[in-house]
Amino acid sequence: MIRIILERMVLFALPFGLFTAYVWVFHRRLKNPRPDTPWFWLTVTGFLLVIASFFYVGFTEGETTKGTYVAPQYVNGKIVPGHVDRGHVDRGKVDEKEQKPQ
Repeated sequence: MIRIILERMVLFALPFGLFTAYVWVFHRRLKNPRPDTPWFWLTVTGFLLVIASFFYVGFTEGETTKGTYVAPQYVNGKIVPGHVDRGHVDRGKVDEKEQKPQ
């Protein structure tokens, strides 16, 4: 859980870090005055990165829903968590791919 929170914090802080590097490299070395910090746009960009990461994780991680759900069980004194058994597909439900045209 800590890893997930740290990843989101890094994604949020990324625009601020990039802007800081930009100011340090270009404005400090060229002796230009420091530009005004675009706090609003840096914050919006950070939030958009965090939201995009939620979508990415939601679409790429997790178990498949194809198969039969096996509820949690108590076996030999231990609790076996629920899972999707991919080996036993419920044939009562027909996928669109399996339907034959008439």
